[in-house]
Amino acid sequence: MDLGNKRTPTQRLEAALFRRGFVEPGVRKLVRSQIVFAAGTSLVLLAVCAPLGLLNFALSYLAGAAVITLNFVSMARTAQTLVRQDKLAVFSLLTLFYGRLILTGLAVYGLIVWLDAQVFGLLAGLSTAVGNAVLWGAANLRHKAKEA
Repeated sequence: MDLGNKRTPTQRLEAALFRRGFVEPGVRKLVRSQIVFAAGTSLVLLAVCAPLGLLNFALSYLAGAAVITLNFVSMARTAQTLVRQDKLAVFSLLTLFYGRLILTGLAVYGLIVWLDAQVFGLLAGLSTAVGNAVLWGAANLRHKAKEA
């Protein structure tokens, strides 16, 4: 069977990230894994929780995963750009970090107060970045051990 020019979803996501400025392969791979991890766990949780009457928990998880993934993508793009800067890199990094922190706090506040998101679901979704980092680090450690 000839696939021709058909690309896998991973290849399409890689290409989309590259077009959006993620030129460093390691950064692109980390961002891709965050998007896949957050989306995959959200879909599984929605499929499992909805029939059990826990839809609000699953939607809260999805919202938390979306907020942290947007934050993660923004942070990765910024870090990738600032590494090449000499002047004002630290100031820019701190300013953007605190700006992102304030926006994330406002988003979480709005989700809890106005949309009645469950706090534990939201926190679980926000922790997808930690889960992704642990899995990504473990996978890269395994690859480095093979090379050594």
